[in-house]
Amino acid sequence: MELGTHPFAQAGLDALPTQTAILDRDGTIVYTNRAWRDLADRNGIVGSPGVVGDSYLTVCDGNARDDAATAARGVRTVLSGERDEFSFEYPCHGPDERRWFTVRIVRFRHESDWYALVHHLDVTERKLGELRVERRNRQFRTVNRIGILVREIVQSLFDVETRDELEGIVCSRLADSAFSEFVWIAARDPDTGRLRERTSAGGDGDAIDRSGVGAAFDDGSATVVSAAEGESVDDPVLSAVVDRGYRSYVAVPIRYRNVISGALVVHAAAADAFDASGRSTFEVLGETIGYAINAIENRRLLYADYVNELAFRLDGSASFLAAVSDAADCEIELTGFVPVTAGSVLKYLTVRGASAAAVRDRLRASAPVENVTVVREYDDGCRLECTVAEPSIVLTLADRGATVRTAVAAEGEMRLIAEAPSNADVNGIVAAVRSTFDGAELTAKREVRRPTRSVDEYWSELEGRLTDRQLSMLSAAYYAGYFEWPRERSGEDIAASFDISAATFHEHVRVGLSRLLALLFEREEER
Repeated sequence: MELGTHPFAQAGLDALPTQTAILDRDGTIVYTNRAWRDLADRNGIVGSPGVVGDSYLTVCDGNARDDAATAARGVRTVLSGERDEFSFEYPCHGPDERRWFTVRIVRFRHESDWYALVHHLDVTERKLGELRVERRNRQFRTVNRIGILVREIVQSLFDVETRDELEGIVCSRLADSAFSEFVWIAARDPDTGRLRERTSAGGDGDAIDRSGVGAAFDDGSATVVSAAEGESVDDPVLSAVVDRGYRSYVAVPIRYRNVISGALVVHAAAADAFDASGRSTFEVLGETIGYAINAIENRRLLYADYVNELAFRLDGSASFLAAVSDAADCEIELTGFVPVTAGSVLKYLTVRGASAAAVRDRLRASAPVENVTVVREYDDGCRLECTVAEPSIVLTLADRGATVRTAVAAEGEMRLIAEAPSNADVNGIVAAVRSTFDGAELTAKREVRRPTRSVDEYWSELEGRLTDRQLSMLSAAYYAGYFEWPRERSGEDIAASFDISAATFHEHVRVGLSRLLALLFEREEER
């Protein structure tokens, strides 16, 4: 009986879903099952799909692939009796699909001859699953490395003095990392509106068409572009550097609140370097850079000897306070403001010439006002607190590094003076105000020297505002740990040291703190 011709044995081998062949002692194929023949047919094998009579070893020796040499070596060691079985895994990709197999070669004896059973098990599903897990683990490792790097960069950002220094740190740290070798920051030229490179590290970006990162400016969205090896590259930014080994990049907006001042562009060699998690991490870095830039500008404004003073006039169509002042026939002064969220601000208003009820009702009817609270009433006016949603001119100015110094609405118009750093983009600030508030007019622009006061001068002014008793109470409260948390000594304990009541102590401290803060915020005390 010829090997494999018994109907029962042949039916059993053909029922196997895996490719199976039997080799004689010379490595010649003497039998193949149906799965083997089907695979040969799908791969376009010339001649009989069963390839019976062909030499398995000759085919392997004639193939330059490493896995073919491994298969030939395994067959020879088994047929020679050096080992009873041999197995390994190899890829066997077809024209339209990727496949992997595990081949197992087992030696067996039939009658007086030795044979080798070659068994090819399709492990494609398992392999694809392993590749998915490996890719996901690689992405997790990448995101983790990015996260650690971002945290290290963030820790160093708020110690720098200039925007150039800050952007240099970001680019150099990213370029020195294992993640990327080429990083740059783009900004829009305030005069021409075109994108230009502000800072870069790790590569020559002269050939890059920076218009490709415009989405980070136009709609504030992160842009990820990639191309695997062999894929055509249509993106102008990636095509300029693909010959240097970069297969992907992410461009994220540098944002402070609603203002985008630039874009961070990071190139990577791997096409799959930026998944959703990695992109989100870089978006956080872009926002952090934006906040750090704003902090630098505010610090420069705080310590600057010279500032740009901008005066604006807004009519009732552009300012709800101007409209209310006209309707209530009063004067409304903005005496303070505190941003609450990215889209709202608390405004503190001093009203002269109208009752609290009259102004409160008109403010509540204004579209941007969400809430109004009467803080205090006077004979000829009141102090109000109101929550204002965007658009708010104080937020528009603050987002661009300018600070409102005075703002008074009367007779249907608002007169506002703001200060910006000497190197600020004044044209951009004015354009932002005009585009947001129709009818806003820049009435004056000048560089002014800001008066400075020494610590001794501040102390002298504070002593002039406080009585000796109030200054003594504040000093004792500070040194006794009254302002620590938890408090080291209570108000009752400190009051006992001065032989006064706790109520008297708290009254002195409250008035003293109020006048100290009035000096700090440069607001006149309420009479």
